[in-house]
Amino acid sequence: MSNNKSLLDDWLTQTNYDLLNPSAHDFWDPGFDAERRVVLSKFGTYTRLYLRPQKFIRRFFHTVYPLPVEEWQLNMETVLYSGFCTLQTSLNIHFQATFNYAQRNMESLLDINRHITLSYEGLIRDIVDAELRSTKDGNWILTGLADLEKKIENIINETLLLKHIQCRTTCALKPFFEELTDDAMLDGKFAQETVYFNVLKKNFEFREKHNQELFRQSEELEVQRLQHKQTQLEKMQQEDEIQRQQLALQAENKRRLLEEQEKHLSDEYEIKARLHTQKLSHEKQLRELEQNTETQMLLNQQPKQHELELRLLSNKIQHDSRLKEQELDAEIKIFETQQTKWNLAKEQLQTDKIKQEERLKQNELAAEIREQEVYQREKQQIQERLEAEKIQHQAKLKEMQLDAERKELELLAEASKYKENYLHKEIEWLVLDKQRAELARAIRETKISDL
Repeated sequence: MSNNKSLLDDWLTQTNYDLLNPSAHDFWDPGFDAERRVVLSKFGTYTRLYLRPQKFIRRFFHTVYPLPVEEWQLNMETVLYSGFCTLQTSLNIHFQATFNYAQRNMESLLDINRHITLSYEGLIRDIVDAELRSTKDGNWILTGLADLEKKIENIINETLLLKHIQCRTTCALKPFFEELTDDAMLDGKFAQETVYFNVLKKNFEFREKHNQELFRQSEELEVQRLQHKQTQLEKMQQEDEIQRQQLALQAENKRRLLEEQEKHLSDEYEIKARLHTQKLSHEKQLRELEQNTETQMLLNQQPKQHELELRLLSNKIQHDSRLKEQELDAEIKIFETQQTKWNLAKEQLQTDKIKQEERLKQNELAAEIREQEVYQREKQQIQERLEAEKIQHQAKLKEMQLDAERKELELLAEASKYKENYLHKEIEWLVLDKQRAELARAIRETKISDL
């Protein structure tokens, strides 16, 4: 007998929910009475047995015997179908003797429950054995053992009740099946039974359901894995978006800083240029005033002698003015050069910003492409694996169907072989009968000719 329980064994021995839910069927109430007592009144030759009344006063000629509710457990094994199946039966019987039973067995009042167990154990075992052996068709393999357990419980309850014993029986059946070999499968005696085919059918159904459940669980795991992948991709996208926003914010901050620096330098340069222009204008006015004063003084003092010196001085002043103007033009050019550099830096910053945004867009596009490729690749792998499992499952089912058809053909061939042998023997017997009749006729003719 195989020690490892199959799916069929688990299904047949599953928890009997009818016992846990009494409302599912008619609940058997035996009517136990925990306070049941009988009183034996024996005074001289007078003997009387009666139930103890509520207001009972015990006398010296009274003996009180309790009739308690007791639990009785029985375990047995029944071998069925030429040893193919062994059913283990566990009975749990709560029983209590009635007053009628106690009255009929007054000699066993001291230990009446033991008397019941010893008297009816064989009967109960015979009931269980008869009910189990009456299931020759093996339909319980397809429907389960609950109905058979309930039937055994009812028969035991009714049988003991007819014997004036109140009881409530709980029956649990556990089947164990043998693994058949090819020789056992081709046995002519067992080939007439339908049990083996019922077992094959139920095992096939259980394997089919089990495979479907495994396939459903694998699909759920794949969906969960894809959801986890999708969550990871969304998280990566969120991180990329946060990083892109951070880079954009940093670039915007840098641009604003440069613009503020540019504005500050431009304002500073304008202020310096305005101050320098004012300074030059003031110095020029001072020099002109000095020159006019000196010229007026020279003209007043030496109009003719210093005419040449005055022209020279005027030329010098003009030359100094031009130098100052040239210096101012040079400073203006330097400012324009710096302004040009700031404009170039600003344009370069704008160009870097555009390039950075383009890189971010390219990174986003590449991430989307990679995500789509990963999703398509995983989807294709899942479809290929599911298709392979489906093909393997169909091939397995086809193989099982072919195996069953082959076994059926072998059984038919074996049966035809037995039939052919039987026909040959019948023909031989007919030939022998014919020869015996001819021999008897020849003997009679010989006897007649001798007479």
